[in-house]
Amino acid sequence: MSKSITFIFYVFLGFIVFMDDSFSLPWSTDLWEHPSIKPYEEARDYPEGSVFKSEESPELDRKEYEAIVTGPNKGELSISKGKELYEINCYSCHGMTGLGDGPVIKNDLRPNAYFYPVNLRQQQTINRTDGYIYAYIRYGGYVMMPAYGRITPDEAWDIVYYVRYLQGKVK
Repeated sequence: MSKSITFIFYVFLGFIVFMDDSFSLPWSTDLWEHPSIKPYEEARDYPEGSVFKSEESPELDRKEYEAIVTGPNKGELSISKGKELYEINCYSCHGMTGLGDGPVIKNDLRPNAYFYPVNLRQQQTINRTDGYIYAYIRYGGYVMMPAYGRITPDEAWDIVYYVRYLQGKVK
């Protein structure tokens, strides 16, 4: 029995010794030798036209947006997309029709109101510019409303257009 174990051992040892690099451990260096930036190596620039590069910010600041009187819209498409987004993001506070009577304010289940959302159909809000409403959506309110960074600029303009629809400013 011991001769067979010795034989197997020598066969296995010979197999390991006489194999060339195929039995080595390549994974120990493969993670180091791949196309990447090595320590202290200068990063390569992106190929021309592949990534937006500019020193200027593509976004305007809040005051510049507030100065926009009439924002972009796509007509009926803006109304339908804006309605969908409004129902997801705005309904809970401003209500389905924009009167500021959403379910999070004072009602039979919640006798103490925590805050009173703006009635989007009041004259003061109707007189605001489209950019002002857009800035509120994107940057948040001065007092209460949070910023909705998850809403893209195009989606925010659709919501603005839907709010204008609720106000009766667009048909």
